[in-house]
Amino acid sequence: MSVRLRDPEGGFRDILGILETETSIRRKNGLLVDFSPQDVAVWRIVVTPTAKAGRGAPLSLRIAEIERVASATWPAKEIEYLGDWQLRATGKFTRRANSVLALGNPGVDLDEALLHVCDFYTSRGLTPMVHVALPTYAELAERLSERGWQGEVHAQVMVTDIEPELTEDSLFQGWEVSDSPGKDWFTLQKDEGVEGIVTAVSAHYVGLRMDGELIAVGRTASNNGWATLTRLYVREDWRGKGIGRDLVNQLFLTAKKEGISKVFLQVDLRNLGAIRLYEALGFRVHHTYKYLSLALAAQNL
Repeated sequence: MSVRLRDPEGGFRDILGILETETSIRRKNGLLVDFSPQDVAVWRIVVTPTAKAGRGAPLSLRIAEIERVASATWPAKEIEYLGDWQLRATGKFTRRANSVLALGNPGVDLDEALLHVCDFYTSRGLTPMVHVALPTYAELAERLSERGWQGEVHAQVMVTDIEPELTEDSLFQGWEVSDSPGKDWFTLQKDEGVEGIVTAVSAHYVGLRMDGELIAVGRTASNNGWATLTRLYVREDWRGKGIGRDLVNQLFLTAKKEGISKVFLQVDLRNLGAIRLYEALGFRVHHTYKYLSLALAAQNL
């Protein structure tokens, strides 16, 4: 709150902070300031505006925040740190859980870091792979390319805010929300292998059934004030009917009930249909990222 005090020598002075007692306010810098209620000329409650998705802080800090949330909500079974880098391994399922999250500094020169990365992944029977967030680490992507690392996937992170007036209107009946996915939640996409990753953290699973059959699914997991939408899927024979739009709305509603207002998702740049849908739903591009793998070019190190 903000308190305006009368100054004994004339004029006024203002104190802004958290009201701790009836006669003291703690400022943002941690300093506790005492005052006399008799000196109060006027006071008001200051409402801190809700931070908007992908706004405010410098881009590099926002990218790091979102990438760490994405990693935390899609957790690898094994994580080893090399300086600031996270070396993630889970097995053969998904690139995110089997790649280096290269944020910050590895603490050693690049070639030494890459040798360590290669040892880490090849000893586990995995292809060395680095997740590079752009544009922050464009120089890293270039240096990897020079050393024979090849791009596998180029995707973008899209963000949006859940509108306060979001309603539960739906074109389809039969939506269900659960804290744990059933077996058919995975068999729908034929991706049973990701079950260990998906269920490793608290999340909500949205599904739509028609005549008892599951035809659409999506997952939302929250961390650090964000909701991450993953595994959005509509069965092919049900596409083009507006189910995808309904699915995202149901995920929004689920996140909103958890007190979350900021949302992001990741989509392959080649998936133009999904990108158009997300744009129509208010998502905007925040940043992109690439997966670069070494494959058989390790001798170039």
